[in-house]
Amino acid sequence: MKKHSLVFALVCLSAMVLFTACTQKYPGYKKTQSGLYYKFHHRDVSVTQPQLTDFMRVEMKCYLHDSLYYDWQGTQHEVYTQLQEPIFAGDLQEAYAMMHVGDSASFYVKADSIAALYYEQDPNAVGLTSEDYFRYEVKLVDVKTAEEFQASIEKMKEAMKMESRKALEDYVANNNINVTPESSGVYIIPLEKGKGRCPVKGEKVELDFSATLLNGQPVGSTFDSPEKFSFVLGEGYTIPGWEEIVPKMHLGERVKAIIPFDMAYGEHSVGEIPAYANLVYDIKLLKITTAAELQAEAEKAMKALREESEHAFFDYLKANDITDYTASGLFFAKSVVTEGAQPQKGQTARIKFEASYLDGTPLGDSEQLGGQYDLVYGEGKVLKGLEEGVGLMRVGEKARFVLPYTLAYGANPYGSIPAYSNLVFDVELLDVIDNNQ
Repeated sequence: MKKHSLVFALVCLSAMVLFTACTQKYPGYKKTQSGLYYKFHHRDVSVTQPQLTDFMRVEMKCYLHDSLYYDWQGTQHEVYTQLQEPIFAGDLQEAYAMMHVGDSASFYVKADSIAALYYEQDPNAVGLTSEDYFRYEVKLVDVKTAEEFQASIEKMKEAMKMESRKALEDYVANNNINVTPESSGVYIIPLEKGKGRCPVKGEKVELDFSATLLNGQPVGSTFDSPEKFSFVLGEGYTIPGWEEIVPKMHLGERVKAIIPFDMAYGEHSVGEIPAYANLVYDIKLLKITTAAELQAEAEKAMKALREESEHAFFDYLKANDITDYTASGLFFAKSVVTEGAQPQKGQTARIKFEASYLDGTPLGDSEQLGGQYDLVYGEGKVLKGLEEGVGLMRVGEKARFVLPYTLAYGANPYGSIPAYSNLVFDVELLDVIDNNQ
């Protein structure tokens, strides 16, 4: 028995330094020092092995607790992935790097790390624990260098372009379309005459349309919907084909338009529209709104939004019994009052805060910034209302500041914050630091 044990130990030690051959967690699997469990079903080290940045064509299924989690082959497409540096110890990149073309193997990889570091998901939110492992069944089918992979992509794109152009030629011929195409390749076939003028750049148009692929498959329509399609000419909000066709239409006119893929969505797929798809449209121009009318509408809408914001601001103050205010229009209420130091210009005020909209929807807080926030008072690098409010405080005080939009982000949207947004800041002044000491 001792002799056999010694032979087994020598076999283990003769493997590559990175690997150990004994694992209790998954019998029959070996384990790397980084924590990757692996078992090869077929292996040929004489064949090509992927290098960093190579693209690998793989067939792969993923299991969790022996239940199928996802199947790349279920996409019915060839699946390629690029070999990169490992993101965490014992991850999939290490697994790929062990394989050669034609190899098939099983790997166990920590599921919570995959969720968090590959997909930026909270493992707990998707039901994964630190004890869970994904089992990957992988076959490495082919390897291409990054240059070879890009060349194959370009070759595939050219083939799809040629196929799309040939399909359009056949459609035109088979449907006896005799109109001369525009220089862009767009065909415009009159269906109903219009009696109005043509729209120009900067004007908003409202249209009815239906769209199909060349094979007749519908991909969208507004004819039976109360909501019509509209856009402003020249602002790039729609496909190039529409930008060419609509300015040539008279108000009330209806046309059939055949749009080649490069004047439609190009190499992108959108909804039911595949990449490199030629499209057939039935379009009717219903309405034209001039640039001046658009400006008037925008001003009216902004005025209504401003008035709504101002009413909401004073309703909030009344509902929360906040009556103290400054000359700038900042309203505040202190819940804790002290005799501590008050920030002076150039000093750092260390605060905790929570920011929200008037309805209580959170906007952000100091916890997201490490638990506290330092602002140099008087430098104007934060919202006017917040800086003014902090200047009213003493160390140890807590206060609520209600900022009218004029002391926040003003009349324009800022990121996801809408125009005319009034804001609420709950602030605690933790300390005042003299930067000259």
